[in-house]
Amino acid sequence: MPVNHLTLGPVRFVMRGADDRPVRYDDWAYRGFFTNRQAAAGRPRIELPVHIVRGSLPCPAGPPLFESGRNWAVWPERDGWFFGSGYVNRETPYRVCRVARGLDAATLYVDGDPGDAPLRYPLDQVLSWGLLGKCGGVLLHAAAVVRDGVGLVLAGRSGAGKSTLSGLCADAGWTILNDDRVMLYPDPAGAGWLAAGTPWPGSGHYALPATVPLQGIFLLTQDIDNRVERIAGGDARLALLPVASVAWFLDDWSQATLDALNRLTREAPVHRFCFTRSPEAVAALALDAVA
Repeated sequence: MPVNHLTLGPVRFVMRGADDRPVRYDDWAYRGFFTNRQAAAGRPRIELPVHIVRGSLPCPAGPPLFESGRNWAVWPERDGWFFGSGYVNRETPYRVCRVARGLDAATLYVDGDPGDAPLRYPLDQVLSWGLLGKCGGVLLHAAAVVRDGVGLVLAGRSGAGKSTLSGLCADAGWTILNDDRVMLYPDPAGAGWLAAGTPWPGSGHYALPATVPLQGIFLLTQDIDNRVERIAGGDARLALLPVASVAWFLDDWSQATLDALNRLTREAPVHRFCFTRSPEAVAALALDAVA
């Protein structure tokens, strides 16, 4: 039985099917994160075994615990949760993932070809929220740019300029891990925090499966000049909260994320970066990074 790995930062989904058909991910953003080799490279902080089944299930009776814009929804079950994706105007969802409460086992039902990127957005991202929390991490609505081997995280909501600034950094020769979603988690070796790329890019289409040491977080504000201002303590936590993926619908998941944010803002520098849409913004960012 083939084993397939989807590795996102410290999280690894270990997918096994009911037959010998291979799993494939044709979407360019996923290719570097997926392997069907028996032994995937690296060692994740946490693994979730996922059993893949062809078919679907009807959504549970009653209203969902949470529904995200008709994109996906979650219902509580006795021993876990029922996540459904792609269920608008359908009797059953395109994808159903039943997850054990301890996040140690999952069954994924695929209505269609179970070998065609079975675990994909949004379910892989939603499950990552809970798994990241178990290893003390958080997913931020942010870009991650790399200069001299270390990562600068550029956080902001949609329209803040993450993709624009990422493009300017790329023009300056920097490496871009992602321009929309970034995983942050404590280094298991105890050497600060790490920033990892994800397969969920923004409009700049950057998605690299790499992990680098985190140097700092910069909350983006477009302005008429370029300047960096340090944010400390409780102000930093409040500033990051709107750009953090917090599963408010599940107490354990949300508390783990809030605890991670609390630790992150104690251990990593957080700044506000007021910037212009110009190469001078990259120079200002680089200057602060070496300060």
